[in-house]
Amino acid sequence: MVRPTTVGALLLALVAILLPPESTAHALADGGTVAIPMVVKGLWIFKLLLLAHAVLLAWAPALGPNGPDARDSAGFDRRITAGDLGLVGVCLTIALALRLHALGNGLWYDEIQTLVSYIRLPLSRIITTFDSQNQHPVYSISARLAVSLFGESPWALRLPAALFGVASIGALYWFARQVTNRTEAILATALFTVSYHHLWFSQNARGYTALLLWVLLGSATFYRMMTGQSRRGWGPVILYAASMALATYTHITAVFVVIAHAAIWAGARWLAPGTSQIDASGDRAKLDWRPALSVLLAGTFSLQLYALVLPQFPATFLDRAAAGPVTQAWKSPAWLVAEAARGLSRGIPGGWLSIAVAVGCIAMGMLAYWRRSRIALATMLLPIVISGAAIFALNHNLWPRFFFFAAGFVVLIVMAGGFALCELALGARGRTLAVTGASIVIAASAYTVPAAWHPKQDYEGAARFIEQRRAAADAVVTVDLTDYPYAAYLGKQWTSVNNDDSLARVEQTHPRTWVLYTFPLRLAAVQPELWARLRSRYDTAAVFPGTVGDGAIMVMVTRPPLPPT
Repeated sequence: MVRPTTVGALLLALVAILLPPESTAHALADGGTVAIPMVVKGLWIFKLLLLAHAVLLAWAPALGPNGPDARDSAGFDRRITAGDLGLVGVCLTIALALRLHALGNGLWYDEIQTLVSYIRLPLSRIITTFDSQNQHPVYSISARLAVSLFGESPWALRLPAALFGVASIGALYWFARQVTNRTEAILATALFTVSYHHLWFSQNARGYTALLLWVLLGSATFYRMMTGQSRRGWGPVILYAASMALATYTHITAVFVVIAHAAIWAGARWLAPGTSQIDASGDRAKLDWRPALSVLLAGTFSLQLYALVLPQFPATFLDRAAAGPVTQAWKSPAWLVAEAARGLSRGIPGGWLSIAVAVGCIAMGMLAYWRRSRIALATMLLPIVISGAAIFALNHNLWPRFFFFAAGFVVLIVMAGGFALCELALGARGRTLAVTGASIVIAASAYTVPAAWHPKQDYEGAARFIEQRRAAADAVVTVDLTDYPYAAYLGKQWTSVNNDDSLARVEQTHPRTWVLYTFPLRLAAVQPELWARLRSRYDTAAVFPGTVGDGAIMVMVTRPPLPPT
């Protein structure tokens, strides 16, 4: 009897052999700017990887189901009851309603660039284009499908982010049930549901909620394999590999999460060679090949997904377009910590005081997980450490959003720390206090939700303000990061200037000049003379705030001349 895996392997091999690179490349390029030879190279890589996966699929039955039986050894009940599912269902329903509300409010710069540069392309060109690190392929494909179904609008553009965000809340609960008890898992899920920051990213047309979803699914599967909770066979291996491949295809930094998982498996192997003891907390399992094979397959699956654009990687990742002193500041770990704290203070109840309390809870939570399950602690912390170290070593900007994939891990550690502190102070009664305190935090967090529904950047509002007040002879000027949104997205035929002399010439030929700018820290660094001119010769006509840090749209107008003395 022919096995299904054998049939699948033959089909993959046939596709790999028969796929014609040249004609396929011309069909996929569809008149785009990516050179045909680049696409041809990508197709050859795609074909070779397809053959490799065909061989692996044919070989798979020979390996056999080598994993341990599913069982529980962590000291708490991991079973998910109907009541648990009901509570999670309520959370998901509330989360969906909150994330669909006001979904179409003002887009910010990165979303606009995503829409114009990628979402408006045919699918064939989306999957063959990787000319910028702003390209998140999974999100671009998902948003393209949404826009095709519902028409181009900010609402449709952001819909995949909202759906991925809701799904990630369910994934958080599933991960939490592997590493902690039912109470902490439900409370963490409820907090995620009404989190300002989670809602903000769920209404951000970028790949970060998708990345969060895949990392939580992959991490839960990895932990189950490492601690002997997963069933035998290939199922968990494929689930992990597919989840993490989709994570890397969403955002390339997910490769550091996979590296962290490989390090955890290697560390467990080194610490306990030839034994079943891999976790001092009591989690025991035979240290088999499945986690290592999962990591390997995650790598090959990722290469398969990226194959068509791999030849474009060198040019894209060697691009250092944003130079200057402000870029150096953005590469500093100190700036990362300060910016992350500022961002958190805007969206959590209690602001800086809550951040200070959370730091204490994190320290206590890490200790609690160290005692409970060191593999769980490593699974949550090591990806953050390796990601930060790698991004810093690559001299890349340390954007706080690069670490959003770990938001669920941080919430779980804080929750564990809060429970541990309360129990340390009050003993058995501390658990009641912890549940009460967590419930108050959830209620307070819900109070901050409406603030996330404001425009991320209000380019449209600023444009309406100027159109209503400008005279026919007035000039309207955009600079730096207001150029692209107004020209490419809103279609404004306004003057773009990139230096002080150009702005001076505009002023000389018009009775009054309006200037729009945003992100003043960057503008002051990349155009210091122009920035000085705005500060000395212009008044602030209006400020259109946004929820993106430092992203308010500033409307400036030339000062009227002083009356003669």
